[in-house]
Amino acid sequence: MAYQDDRAEEPFQTYQPYHPTGSVTASQRPAASQPHLSHRVSAMTVYSEDNSYPQLHGRESMVSLDSYAGNSSPPQQEYDGHSYVAGSGWSASFGYNGAGGSYAPVPAAGPPPSRFPSRAKRAYGSSLGRTIPEENTEDEAYDLSLLGGAAPMGHSGRYDPIKEDEDDVSPGFDLSAALGPMTSHDEVFVKKLQAQEASGMLTGGLGQGFHADVKMRDAELLSSTPSVQRSLSRSFSRRKPSEHLGRFETIRQRGQDEANRKGEVIEVILEEGPGADLSSIEGLSTVASNDFRRSTFPTKEGKTEIFYPQPNWKPPTMRWPYLTLLIVISVGLAIAQEYLFQRFHEKPIVKFRSPKDIDTFVYFAIKFLPTVVAVTFGVFWQFTDFEVRRLEAFYQLSRQQGALASKSINADYVTSYSFWRPFRAIKLGHYAVALSSFASTLAVSLVPTCAAASIILTPSRKERMEEPGDMKEIFVASVWSRLLTVTLVLCAAMGCGLLYVLQTRRSGLLSDVRGIAGLASMAVVSHVLMDFKDMDTAKHKDIHQKLKRRRYMLRNSSLAPYEGTSTKVETDSEQDDGTHLSEHPHPLMLRPMGCIPFIIGLILFVALIPTFLFTPAQIITDKAAWVVTALAVILKLCWGAMETSVRMMEPYYILSKRHAHSKVLTLDYTALPFAYMPLRALLNGHFLVFLVGFGSVMAEFLTILVTSLATVDGQGFITGYGMNKGKWKDDKENSELLNSGQETIRSFYITLGATLFILIYMFVVSNMVFFRRRHPFLPRQPNTIASILAFIHQSKMLYNFVGTSKLNNAEMAKKLDDGRTYGLGWFTGRDGQTHCGVDQEELTSSYKHGVDYTTMNNPWNAQWDVL
Repeated sequence: MAYQDDRAEEPFQTYQPYHPTGSVTASQRPAASQPHLSHRVSAMTVYSEDNSYPQLHGRESMVSLDSYAGNSSPPQQEYDGHSYVAGSGWSASFGYNGAGGSYAPVPAAGPPPSRFPSRAKRAYGSSLGRTIPEENTEDEAYDLSLLGGAAPMGHSGRYDPIKEDEDDVSPGFDLSAALGPMTSHDEVFVKKLQAQEASGMLTGGLGQGFHADVKMRDAELLSSTPSVQRSLSRSFSRRKPSEHLGRFETIRQRGQDEANRKGEVIEVILEEGPGADLSSIEGLSTVASNDFRRSTFPTKEGKTEIFYPQPNWKPPTMRWPYLTLLIVISVGLAIAQEYLFQRFHEKPIVKFRSPKDIDTFVYFAIKFLPTVVAVTFGVFWQFTDFEVRRLEAFYQLSRQQGALASKSINADYVTSYSFWRPFRAIKLGHYAVALSSFASTLAVSLVPTCAAASIILTPSRKERMEEPGDMKEIFVASVWSRLLTVTLVLCAAMGCGLLYVLQTRRSGLLSDVRGIAGLASMAVVSHVLMDFKDMDTAKHKDIHQKLKRRRYMLRNSSLAPYEGTSTKVETDSEQDDGTHLSEHPHPLMLRPMGCIPFIIGLILFVALIPTFLFTPAQIITDKAAWVVTALAVILKLCWGAMETSVRMMEPYYILSKRHAHSKVLTLDYTALPFAYMPLRALLNGHFLVFLVGFGSVMAEFLTILVTSLATVDGQGFITGYGMNKGKWKDDKENSELLNSGQETIRSFYITLGATLFILIYMFVVSNMVFFRRRHPFLPRQPNTIASILAFIHQSKMLYNFVGTSKLNNAEMAKKLDDGRTYGLGWFTGRDGQTHCGVDQEELTSSYKHGVDYTTMNNPWNAQWDVL
């Protein structure tokens, strides 16, 4: 007889009735051994715990049922002429019942067997991948009375037998959990995700937060041997000896050292003392088990302390060997300059009547070597200053309590004016930037100027013109030499301070953070992206007003909001006085206000060179030759500002052209060192960036060449070539005017030609930059971390950056190279709304400055005059 189950809609096989006799029949004798059962649960994964789906029921194993042999009074209950024992169903690994679990033996007391499987549920994680427990009882016997209900030979039931040698099957992955349903419900699923994003809940793996990689108890941590850091680049910071620290301070120190050593997040469980022992007054134990009944008062779970690794990656120009080299060079140059002053202050370096009398090496050493050394010294300091300014925000974020937004993600040291930058850094408490910027400014501007002015030629130009054949001497000027020595000593002192500051703090970085991809990988772990809601086209002032009271931190190579409170935090918030960022979407040197005056300055300087060489205005350079060098330094600084702007804007300019390769996301010309950047740009095919970078190299030579021309009388060289100069035309005696200075005919015209070529090159390239980059193609300048995050906070491309916070630039570029293209413009964000920023193609529309695409659906609000 078969019983029909209405829920599973499958008839079960019939059982023979149970015979409640006290004797043990042949069919009820215990078997010698229990056969091994290897039943497995389903390997399917769970998508939802929703019980709205139809429930499936597992089938019980016949051989796993306990026999009633030897039981004198088994329970009985008749159902349609047959007796059944209530079996335990499977515990489901799905959101519905019966898809897998474990068999349970039939209890010795209870109702007769039931054909309905149990509805009991278990958690997915507790059942998946576990073998089905079996009862290993020595007295277990086979109930041979069940053989009568076996299926006839040749008949296959609904459920196939489970093979004993079946291979283990690993659980599959339910793609619908990440990609959504593959049916007509796609639109509903997407709208659900968009609603979550709009309500502030990140989807697709974004905002998962931090999780401990290792858990240990405080006793285990204290019992471990503390590691000793033996790297040459270790911090110079001092710690209190462990014997003078309390237990909590020791745990904190050991935990941080362990996290730094392993490079993992460590959670330390702080154990507390046991509660009062009540075992003496607890009384007799009861039969019923109560987990709450203990021998001690129940206590809360122990407190935990989480320690994040503090990586300390630094570029080579910020490490102690390079900084020590800068200090040694500064001190060495100061000593050398003082030695030259003491020796050649009254005694001439060299005497000559004609430049031809000077040895070639001596001529180069006197004419060009001081300026070459000074310019090279400034370039070395620029390397360090550029990296310190670029990474200062990450240093501030890696502090124990993080940093205010205005002092970290809203700070701009890329496009700020170099002379005011140190004072701004001191106001914000960024002493590393203040030291490096001040030292770099002195090394770039004052050192070359003083070096050029410290070498003087006697007698005066008027006397040399009157008596060109007299003896001429070169001395070291006292005032300019002492000023140069003081400047070099200041650079050395600030180098020592910078070395101390950089070595007593950690950067918090595993590798260099380059481009949009570097910041995106750091922002996808926490919910920091939700702070930039509705900031797509906001100005810097609006971003600052919203974030000025918020603090952010850098933990485990990821950016996150700081949720702690302290007196220091409240004090910092009260001292915040706003930001000084420009509201214009273009840097100053790419706008007419900055670029046109610079171009005019180049034209005037080109006209100035022949003026002080071939006209009576040469008296200016005779009295103050350093003025020409100072003007050349100013032009070099302006060119450097324009180069920095082009470097910063180039990736976004490429994205604004739409359908850019994924390598643009990792492109960051601001992170490339001097002289290497133009080569890298040439290989990438970015010719305008190459021209600007090559111009920076040539601007350094401009300072050297102009300095050598400042002490030359050009009229004598015009006469030397036979040009009509009145009585000098055929007068052989006056041809000696060529010997009135320290230049030969060949060196003079080579120097003059190279100087004019560099100035014309800078003039042409600056015009190209102005005409090709003068139009705004961004809502605001991408000169801060907050500005860049506001561009990508709703981008769908962020899904590609989940789990990439610890990848370096090369690994990131390889991961993103999947054939997708990217652009800058208007797109539909993860919340279903229209946003402006950077995202993967296809975008909705390109960006046009001054046009709000969100109003295009409302023609009556559109600015048609702008279009």
